[in-house]
Formats: sequence, structure tokens, C-alpha cells
Amino acid sequence: MPTPQHDAVVRHVARTRFPFHDQTDWPADYVTLTNVDRPTRSIPFEGAEHFPDIVIVNTKGEVREIGEVVETLDDAPVAEWRTCSLTADNLTETGERHFFLYVPAGQEDAAVALLDRHEISFAGVRGYAIDAAGAVAIVPHVTRGDSKDHR
Repeated sequence: MPTPQHDAVVRHVARTRFPFHDQTDWPADYVTLTNVDRPTRSIPFEGAEHFPDIVIVNTKGEVREIGEVVETLDDAPVAEWRTCSLTADNLTETGERHFFLYVPAGQEDAAVALLDRHEISFAGVRGYAIDAAGAVAIVPHVTRGDSKDHR
């Protein structure tokens, strides 16, 4: 069950990074959706549905990018992450899939190792922290998609 901190990070990431406030090349037909508060957009997963935290779609309904926020890092969601990665497009400058994983600060190296061990293509791994006042900070760790996203 997601916690209020998880949902705060999802909202912050969706609001400030998809697109970035100063991004001029974000396609006009992209829409950022979140699955906090109520399920909005799912992807097929093992004969059922998975609701990624953040889903970017175009006006045709095609999934372009996906972001997942985790509070603990383990192998349990690997199959979901693989599906997220394979569902996101690979229209990055490197051909990596537009899948972003957000993990608690300090767990970024372990997240990259986990994704690599399971051969999951990703555009970026980001660390996050929440201060005592509830402010969310995102720190890029590894960017394999588009270099402009490393911020």
C-alpha cells in the first residue's frame, strides 16, 4: 500500500519533471497521468493490469514514458518494471526505453545493479529525499536515455 510520502514523490515528479518547467521540446500532445488517489491508466501485465505511478501518453493513447517510485528496493517488482520498460517507447537518443525509476536517496547504485541484472532498459534512475517540511528533492543518478534529462 503506497504511503503519503510515496504519493507526494509521485505528484512532485509528475508536476516538475514530466515535463521540466523550462522544457521547450516536450511534445504538445503528451499528457502526464498519475495513478495516485485513483487508478487512471494501466498497462497489461500478466493477464491483468498494472497501474504504474506515472504514465505519459500521447493524444492517441499510446504510452510514451513511464515512471515508478519505490520506497524499498527488492526483486519483487522486477516483472512489473520489465513490463513498464517494454511498454514505454525507445525514442531516446541512445535507444534506451523511456522508463524512469525513483528510489530513496542512497539506493541508486543498487537500483541500477538490479535493473542491469535483470536486463531492463531504462532512461534514468533518480534518487529522492523528503525533508522535515515535506519538500521533495530529486537527484539524477544515471541517465541512459537523453542527456538533457540528467537534471
